Amino acid sequence: MQSVLLHEVEREASLGGVSLTQVAREFGTPLFVFSGDALRARVDEFVTAFGSEWPHFELMPSLKACPIIGVRALLTKLDCGCDVFGPGELEGALRAGVPPSRISVNGSIKDQEIIRKAIGLGARIVIDSPREASLVNRIAKDLSTVARVMLRLKPDLTDVQATSDFAPDLRIADLTQRIKYGIPNSELDDIAALWSTLDAIQLVGFHSHMGRHSKDLAVWQAWVSAIAKKLLTLEPLLGDVESPVVNIGGGFASTLDADLDVVNRSGQTPSLPEFAKAICQSLREGLSDSKYNWSDWTLEIEPGRGLHSDTGLHLTTVRNLKNERSGAEQRWAEVDTSEVFLDLHGVPDECPLHFRCVSKRSADATTHYDVVGLTCNAEMLSLDTALPELDIGDVLAIYPTGAYIEPMAANFNALPRPGSVMIDQGKARLIKHHETVDDVFARDIIE
Repeated sequence: MQSVLLHEVEREASLGGVSLTQVAREFGTPLFVFSGDALRARVDEFVTAFGSEWPHFELMPSLKACPIIGVRALLTKLDCGCDVFGPGELEGALRAGVPPSRISVNGSIKDQEIIRKAIGLGARIVIDSPREASLVNRIAKDLSTVARVMLRLKPDLTDVQATSDFAPDLRIADLTQRIKYGIPNSELDDIAALWSTLDAIQLVGFHSHMGRHSKDLAVWQAWVSAIAKKLLTLEPLLGDVESPVVNIGGGFASTLDADLDVVNRSGQTPSLPEFAKAICQSLREGLSDSKYNWSDWTLEIEPGRGLHSDTGLHLTTVRNLKNERSGAEQRWAEVDTSEVFLDLHGVPDECPLHFRCVSKRSADATTHYDVVGLTCNAEMLSLDTALPELDIGDVLAIYPTGAYIEPMAANFNALPRPGSVMIDQGKARLIKHHETVDDVFARDIIE
């Protein structure tokens, strides 16, 4: 399926039938814009692809990728659960209407406050260590209830030689063991021995997460096989759970993967049906020795970038134009956004984001500009960028920015962070206010 966002922006300079120039004028720039239509289409892609391969399938998007309540509220309406990290994201999921029973609380360090709150709500807790298992059990006993938990595993990929797309000199097998998350393999026997003493927790399944390290389906299959192998050793701890959960995390590449940290962007990105078929085939084979039939297991995934990346863009207005005519000609388009809003830092060799002037015809994009931002840094957002002959006041769309961009925005130079708009069913509405200067300094204390 072609990206809804890509099609509309590049061909029509609109989103959901709404003019992007009009949105910029009405709500002001810089501005993050999210497409309800694109999000619906992407959810449908995931559900169709994985649901056709696995009878009990749950989509549990990670809130961290796009923690805007208005966006997450739409996902709630689309029957998605939610993976959260920390008390802030838990509160965000609740404000977005996610039923507590559909919330999974992750993280390697959880204080007593969030554990107590999660248990009281009936949310699931992902256990990251034997110590945490004991802590959750104690708090659940204090509350006179039973906590629903999962165990986060660190599968072995010893025979996998593939390197990470983030760090091509490092093996994925080494990175997945070095990362802090998950119960160390050396402590699995400890937690198994401990389990019989934990009378206030119920194990409902297993969790693991490789992350965005590879688009290679063979790597994903090896990962899923390793998860299955590991969970089978702990399966006896499940007790009488009817439909245990295996959560394989996220890390699905997007066709418009725009993260500068993804160094290796070569090769074709598999389609979601290809991901689903390869992953589910490997998981079925891995669960063949389970005491359950494979179809009794519930499969969960937690897409972040793969779900959200292609559903958002950023609008900015041209505020100044410069032209150097002595020597080599140089044109600059100075815009009212910044690298600190777009998670772009330094001078990019190749900017991963697309730039399109939505207030002029794309067919006229024959003039080359360095698009630069507004802080005291060099702010080289995109070099030698083909655009129409620009005027001050023209509006540029920068995309895709739906995942891990808005939550990374910072206040460098005391800049107020941009607001956000949702375009859905032909209407545009503000879902997050622009910050003000007062907001920027709200936490400062003057004696």
